[in-house]
Amino acid sequence: MDFLPETPALSGMGIGDRIKKARKKTGISQAELAKLVGRSQSAVAEWEIGETEPRRNIVEKIATALNVSPLWLEVGGATDNERLYDAGEPEHWLPASRERAPHEAHGPVYASLPASKDEQTMSISDIVEYRPKPSRWTSVKGLYGVYMVSDSMEPRIQAGELIWVHPHRRPLPGQEAVFINRHENAGEEASTVTVAIYIGQTVTKWIVRQHNPQKEFDLKKSDWDCQLIVDFDLNR
Repeated sequence: MDFLPETPALSGMGIGDRIKKARKKTGISQAELAKLVGRSQSAVAEWEIGETEPRRNIVEKIATALNVSPLWLEVGGATDNERLYDAGEPEHWLPASRERAPHEAHGPVYASLPASKDEQTMSISDIVEYRPKPSRWTSVKGLYGVYMVSDSMEPRIQAGELIWVHPHRRPLPGQEAVFINRHENAGEEASTVTVAIYIGQTVTKWIVRQHNPQKEFDLKKSDWDCQLIVDFDLNR
């Protein structure tokens, strides 16, 4: 399975090179990064020279500390239209609501309707309610919710459950994600949404899998954006 290739400027870089590049861009020392991720300075030095590699759970902590995508740290390449770094700004498709959330610990939930057996539509101009964000993600700017209408991910995620989506993160292989195709519906901005397990990617396609019915398929990157599902409420 081919992953998105490195850009010419990053050709030949490994995870240690990317950690070093991101650390220097952030302006912190090896000792400061070590403290942020709960490891020793010598461990950070070993990662950066390629003697060892951090475990996946530590990669997540490094990505958070350096404000980059975990996927970029692991596989490299330009993961979002030549952007290597997730700067934390809201995605262009997600408009700032004219309403204010009742509290920063609450996030907007967008209206959704069935589109087909495997897809649903999401009206990104229509906030139906605000709900408390999952505790781990209360500080995330732009975190939003949408109700799962399709049954394509049952029994893992059932129709009727509220899923929470991080608009600035890409999934790692095996994680659930929302894939979004932006369009207009009756003159209003809307999106078709597919929820699936991220398997991998090529230069032009996302490779994904759904549960019900079980199947693996591709989505064209030129048509579909990919955002990580970080949590879902069980309404069973």
